[in-house]
Amino acid sequence: MKKGIVPLAVALVVVCGIGGLAMRSMSASKLAEMKSAASSAEKTVDQGDLVVNIVETGTVDAVKSVEVKGLVTGRLSKLFVEEGDHVKQGDLIAIIDPKETRLVLQQNQAQLRGAKSGAEKTGISISQSRLQAKAAYEQAMAKLAQMRLAYRIQPTLTTSAIKQAQMNLDTSLEEKRRLLDSAHPIQLATADSTLREAEANIANSQSDYTRQIELEKKGYVSGKVVENAKLALDLARTRLDSARINRNKLDSEFKSELAKASEQIELAQAALDTAKANSVQDEVKRHDYLSAVADLERAKAGLRDPEVMEKTRQQDLASVSQLQSVVSDAERQLSETDIRAPISGIVTKKSLQVGELATGLSQFSSGTTIVKIEDRTAMRVKLDVNEIDVAKMTVGMPATIDVDAIPAHSFKGVVRKIAPASKDSTSATGTTTTSSSSDAVVKYEVEILLTDATPNLRSGMSAKCTMQVLNHPHVMLLPLEYVGKDGKRSFVEIPPVKLGGVAERKYIEVGPSSGSQVEIISGVTPGTKVQKPQYKGPARKGAMQFGNDDQ
Repeated sequence: MKKGIVPLAVALVVVCGIGGLAMRSMSASKLAEMKSAASSAEKTVDQGDLVVNIVETGTVDAVKSVEVKGLVTGRLSKLFVEEGDHVKQGDLIAIIDPKETRLVLQQNQAQLRGAKSGAEKTGISISQSRLQAKAAYEQAMAKLAQMRLAYRIQPTLTTSAIKQAQMNLDTSLEEKRRLLDSAHPIQLATADSTLREAEANIANSQSDYTRQIELEKKGYVSGKVVENAKLALDLARTRLDSARINRNKLDSEFKSELAKASEQIELAQAALDTAKANSVQDEVKRHDYLSAVADLERAKAGLRDPEVMEKTRQQDLASVSQLQSVVSDAERQLSETDIRAPISGIVTKKSLQVGELATGLSQFSSGTTIVKIEDRTAMRVKLDVNEIDVAKMTVGMPATIDVDAIPAHSFKGVVRKIAPASKDSTSATGTTTTSSSSDAVVKYEVEILLTDATPNLRSGMSAKCTMQVLNHPHVMLLPLEYVGKDGKRSFVEIPPVKLGGVAERKYIEVGPSSGSQVEIISGVTPGTKVQKPQYKGPARKGAMQFGNDDQ
């Protein structure tokens, strides 16, 4: 019995020893892994240069280019230049066939003949006017007979006018009573209710906006939610202003309507007084009768109206003279068929061939381009720069231009223009437009002027432009992910001396960032080891999710 127990005890001791050794080995391995992980998560504060460049690509073209067009319309009969030819200002480029211009001249001559015909027509109208003047004389005689009859029936008309004026006065008084007793009080109550509602709404919007700001500071909501709350507050303010304006407008309208009603009463009273005063219309009608007699005399004088029409005929003759000048101008255009170079430069494009129609430049037509001439003494590159980068750029900023077709030479340039509005902010009709996607990149047009252009540069060449917007040499640098935020303050975490210890937080002052690295101004010294701060915000989702969730 005792002999069986001894071997069993020995075996148990051996197993326990082996287990203990295994546990110590596993602990040592785990400890080494933890030390290795802590070491890999650490970063040393380095010194270096923080440089930020903006690099964009565009196309080279000439600053000054002209599309040569003619002033007359016709077919191109001769063309003396080819693409690539050098021309000087004033050189003869082409000749336009004068057939179209001659046709215009013929049309103007036809209009001149029409004007002459109109002057002759006026002469005929003078004869007709004599007949019409005679008819007017006979009409004046008939009016005299009518005034005589009106004088006889005036008493009846005066009585009727007094009755009508009294009715109008009663109606105006009733309208004023309606405004005072019913219409204005009801409208005023409605406007006051709307105003009180708007005042309550703005208080609620202000409270929601304040609450959203606090939630944003804590990281619980996005900036978009705060912007929406701000928009709601602005809308509430607008509605309150509208309610106040409507309330004031109501008072103004009531005063206006009341003044109008009072004015109507005064007018009606005046009409009534006038109607009563018209009891003396017998005398007035007598004067009307005398006036009709005078009209008859004027009709007699109208028999001389043809003399006035003679003056009109003189105006027609003046139009004839004016059209004569137009014909002379058309004859001048007929001589302007020679097309000459407006500037010195290189012919870069020939838009028409001999025999094709060239439309003349006028107020009704933009004209047909015959050739395009570029002055390549000044070259530029146009870039489309995103809104973040364009905010860092200024006019006059130096730039380096690398042209793909000329790899052995880098050109120099300066920022000449920066567009005041984004490329898609205004439509062709001048109305404001917005992108259909909230994630669309906003672009601004920037023009780079080359200061050392060479003759081998050609329009259309691809170019890469580099603009340095930041250069801080010999500064302390850290990757962005090693810098934490505590409200408005930035900090780094110093790894614990002992494994498993608590990291030390140090607040630092940071400078500008290049997108991957940030400048450390103060708070640590070069060579300081830091570790990534633990990420304690909400879980990242979608496009915002990157790196480890514990960072």
